[in-house]
Amino acid sequence: MINKYLFPLIPLLLFGCAPSVEVTPNKLPDAYLNQPYEADIEIINSAVVGISFYSEFSDSSFKLTPGVRESGQDDYNNLTINGLPTTLEPISVYIAGSTYGTNFPGKEFEKKYTIEIKVAE
Repeated sequence: MINKYLFPLIPLLLFGCAPSVEVTPNKLPDAYLNQPYEADIEIINSAVVGISFYSEFSDSSFKLTPGVRESGQDDYNNLTINGLPTTLEPISVYIAGSTYGTNFPGKEFEKKYTIEIKVAE
């Protein structure tokens, strides 16, 4: 009798335990006008599928570089943003992609950041 009620709950228990993809930090540090900018982003709890990764910046002088694994392959779990802000206009950053599945299906993620630009004192 109990098995009749437990059986439908098993998939919920299994898939409910899959870790969610976390993109850190929650906020990127501020940048300073006409000074080189660099910040790191880490995507944890699952391996990112490189071909699915997408990034977009509102300022074309900014770029995102993936880390490099010991095997020499790109590592989209460890990212670095580089750029040189030339105006005081905030810079929008958008990243998105999906992760590989293992015992659980892969998950999609997206994150939006705004980098505030300040005048160096």
